[in-house]
Amino acid sequence: MSTETQKLPISPHQAIDDSQQAPPFSIKAAFIARQAIFKLALRNMTTRRLRTLLTLGGVMLGVAVVLAINVTNDSTLDSVRTVFNEASGKAHLVITDSSAVPEAFAVSTLKQAERTPGVIAAAPSVNRTTLTTKQADEWGISVSVAGTSGANDLLVIGIQPDIDRLVRDYKLVAGEWLPVKERRAYRALLVKDYAVEEGYQLGDDLEIFANNNVKESLEIVGLIAKQGPGLQNEGAVAFVPLDTAQRLFELSSDIDQIDLILEPSIAENPAALDKAKSEMQVKLGSAFSVLYPASRGDIVARQLANYQLGLSFFSALALFVGAFLIYNTFTMTVVERTREIGMLRALGMYRRQIGLLVLTEALLLGSIGSGLGVGFGLIMARGLMRSMRAISGSEVVSTSIPTDGLAWALAVGMGVTLVSAILPAMKASRVSPLEALRVTAKPPEPLLGASGWLAGMLLILLAYIAIYLVPLPEILKIPVGFVSIFVLLMGATLVVPITVNPLEKIIRPIIAYLYKGEGRLGAGNVRRARARTSLTVAALMIGIAMIIGIQTMTRSFETDLNHWVVTALGGDLYVRSPQPMREEFGTRLLAEEAVAAVSPVTYYRTRYVPPDGDPDKFDRILWVGIDPAAHPLVGSYVFEDSATDEAAVLARIAQGGAVIISTNIADRYDLGVGDTITLETRRGHQPFEIVAVVVDFSSQGFTINGSRADVERFFGRRKVDQYILKLEEGVDIPATGELLEERHGKTHHIVVETTQDFRQRINEVTGQAFALFDVLGMIGVIIAALGVINTLMMNVFERQREVGGLRSLGMTRLQIARMILAESGTMGFIGGIFGIAFGLALSRIFLLGIEGIAGYSLQYHFPPETLAISVVIALLVSQGAALYPAWKASRVRIVEAIQHE
Repeated sequence: MSTETQKLPISPHQAIDDSQQAPPFSIKAAFIARQAIFKLALRNMTTRRLRTLLTLGGVMLGVAVVLAINVTNDSTLDSVRTVFNEASGKAHLVITDSSAVPEAFAVSTLKQAERTPGVIAAAPSVNRTTLTTKQADEWGISVSVAGTSGANDLLVIGIQPDIDRLVRDYKLVAGEWLPVKERRAYRALLVKDYAVEEGYQLGDDLEIFANNNVKESLEIVGLIAKQGPGLQNEGAVAFVPLDTAQRLFELSSDIDQIDLILEPSIAENPAALDKAKSEMQVKLGSAFSVLYPASRGDIVARQLANYQLGLSFFSALALFVGAFLIYNTFTMTVVERTREIGMLRALGMYRRQIGLLVLTEALLLGSIGSGLGVGFGLIMARGLMRSMRAISGSEVVSTSIPTDGLAWALAVGMGVTLVSAILPAMKASRVSPLEALRVTAKPPEPLLGASGWLAGMLLILLAYIAIYLVPLPEILKIPVGFVSIFVLLMGATLVVPITVNPLEKIIRPIIAYLYKGEGRLGAGNVRRARARTSLTVAALMIGIAMIIGIQTMTRSFETDLNHWVVTALGGDLYVRSPQPMREEFGTRLLAEEAVAAVSPVTYYRTRYVPPDGDPDKFDRILWVGIDPAAHPLVGSYVFEDSATDEAAVLARIAQGGAVIISTNIADRYDLGVGDTITLETRRGHQPFEIVAVVVDFSSQGFTINGSRADVERFFGRRKVDQYILKLEEGVDIPATGELLEERHGKTHHIVVETTQDFRQRINEVTGQAFALFDVLGMIGVIIAALGVINTLMMNVFERQREVGGLRSLGMTRLQIARMILAESGTMGFIGGIFGIAFGLALSRIFLLGIEGIAGYSLQYHFPPETLAISVVIALLVSQGAALYPAWKASRVRIVEAIQHE
């Protein structure tokens, strides 16, 4: 017995009576006791180094995933907000047009704002996106989860040079500032990084396309740093005098935005600032929006919120698997040290001290594992942020490590470790001193005892009721659904022990075929410690179920997306331009010999007007304006009701005042065919008849299809954003696209892309988005593999005498290794069976979740190959994890093993 134990200030006779409560300690005695417990816990960890390392690995991975997702989410959202905040600089309020797509407004509004009491400075500006002539040949569309955008657009911002520097912090690194008094000075400031990348120097001409694709030249007079206002559009931004921008884009004297600086007495008082904002809103009327600078970034951030919610959920699942590893470790530790604990009790340790010993060890493991998890999580976050950049289309300009997120990751890691150790600690505290007389300890009982499977079935039933039968308010569906999944998995874990024996009998012939006689012996070993086997199987089950659920969710989404892409994104070629195209250009395209049909498309962002005026439902909606006569020649719709007569629908659209809505909009607002939907237009709030509901994945499903004539009538927009071309049969599509681009590219600055290429890019972005979920699923499997190693190492340790006996009877080292591999293979099979069963259940739940989060209405598509992949993963994980334990068992020396107790 250790010297630390002998120093405990407790007399042996006090410990024999289990009901005896510990007498009050002096402060010194209590300190010595706690010090001894700490040393014992530390000794236990260093004595069983492999088990300690495995447990630390589980804690580390769980914490790392939680922190990495937290850092990635916060960094992405903070970067979005930072761009908007720094672009507004010192501004306290921002005034824009209130339309879904803000329009330019009269400069008279600026006079109103300047005359408002408390306003120190009002900086007007205009913002227009265009293209440099250098980039005209390379212009294209960038695809991300947030939608499509120009891949190399240049943002031109018109400012008043003398006033704007009071509002925004420009860092001039070369050249001079914009002229203040010169009228329509064709001068520009560029961000230095962008200028270097594109090969511009001071004094060069910056050639851009102004209104109607007219070329204009601006002299580059200064370079600014990529910070503050220079962060906009990822640095691809040019600042010009306000009147110059108005001339370039034919805005007369209209402006797009006003940034206000208020007196300190207002700006530094939140209540006064909110009052000033409200008063300004009343003064300007509903045609304008008075906003805080940060709120504009929130609009963009909300586009990523649902995707990030899914990542957070799967990171929690990985941590959930880690909890099984920790619980199993401490359960095994208590069983292994039964004699030692009994001796400690006989020497005077109280029950509470034994429990404290186990919890101290858990606290040490949780602290060290969480600390390592923080370091690994920060490394992992860098990779995740690169992936998020490709998926979201938003540059992460700064890494944000939130203090609360860091504290949460540490608290979760330590908390999960401590909670997982509570039951083993309670069991350890109940060990009688008489247990010290036993040569071997009894295997641990299943969680909640022999009747735990009843509790498990009850939890599964409760989860099913909560997910499928109980009607919940919209705000509760997602959190209740997430909790229900954890309840379901916990219930499945409790059910596992009762199935180990019958499943082992079914699997035994397969294992015997693979491993011969050693296979039967190894398979039978899983029944000897059902509780330990069950926890290992449960961890494997959750890992496999996560993979099946994620794969099914991915397949269902991709299948429906591909069907929509092939059907709705029809035609052979897409013709786009950085500037809206004239309708007459469509006639020229149709005159081409290889072109059979041309369908123009006009896009406009509007806003839904809810009947109850709920501000949370004033959602931005993309109106897709089509030509009802030309559209059937290039594509079709995926109607929710397959019996819908498309010809009749398009005929009604052609009459005007009617729209086709997406399933997302129909579900969110409880709308259907025959109802009306009210939209915000330039002619006020207008009702439109709903004539069909279709599946639509563009603009995150918030789309409405109507006629281009209605776009012109209600929104004043006539030009074309895209032409869809259908070519004659037998024509070489890529070659025709290149020919059209060569023939019309210089005069109309168009880019022609094949429909096939665009579909492929959409599929690539989708694949990247779901790849992160696959990574999280595999992390869950890795943690489960650590549990397999832990269990088998414990089994080898417990059965050293048995292994020595088998070796003395003639079993070779290879046969011993095969026995261990067979035991692990049996656990892998059982884990695979449970993983498949509950993976099928989770796959449907995950599908409901993605429908609730993203709003898409998806059909269930199960990938059959996932079954085979899951079984292979379960076997590979179990066999790979068993290699070291098998090698360790085969190296057991016969004499030492027989002497082992």
